[in-house]
Amino acid sequence: MFKFFSLIVISSSFAYAEGSQQMMVVLSDELNATVASMQRYEYNKRWIKTGESIPVTLGRSGLGYALIKEPLKNEGDGRSPAGLFDISATFGYDVSSNSAMPYYRADEKLICVDDVNDTRYNTITISEENRLPASYEKMRREDGLYRNGIVINYNASKTKGRGSCIFIHLNHSDHRPTSGCTAMDEDALNTLLGWLDPQKHPQILQIPKSDCGEYQKKFEGIECR
Repeated sequence: MFKFFSLIVISSSFAYAEGSQQMMVVLSDELNATVASMQRYEYNKRWIKTGESIPVTLGRSGLGYALIKEPLKNEGDGRSPAGLFDISATFGYDVSSNSAMPYYRADEKLICVDDVNDTRYNTITISEENRLPASYEKMRREDGLYRNGIVINYNASKTKGRGSCIFIHLNHSDHRPTSGCTAMDEDALNTLLGWLDPQKHPQILQIPKSDCGEYQKKFEGIECR
């Protein structure tokens, strides 16, 4: 029904997969902004823009840092994670996907565990009737927001209380902020799904514009506007 695979632990804000050749850069005007823009890049001696910038929706409280800086991202804080993260998989309601990435089929039994006291915290898994966590997200939502989506490999170490179940998914019809994910319209998400290439180790960088100059030194070619 779906594939399991190893997750990579991100150990610093500048962690970056060796050989990474695809990056999505999400820039918000300031830390607490609930909207941002996303620009795709591909690496060829430097980072080169691919396609047009698209609007995205962030968490209701803006961005929260994965490491070191305040405010730190925590469970239930309504912040999308700020930092650099691997893209590990895609998911959706169909049997298969138009993406080459590993794919979870979101049927009625697929859940993501957000119970901080459960050993399966921040894990997508099949629900077991006799072993349901105290808190979890159904991956086949009634509102259809997870009809297609992408897994952001945030908190891969599953540190208790630092946040879980972080995705790129479809916007609400009114484009209201998310609970901590990054959302976009369907055409843009479908383009993104078709573009992702597991052989290019795709990543996502989410930051306020005030942090962009620091990352430009590491990733030559990314823009801060």
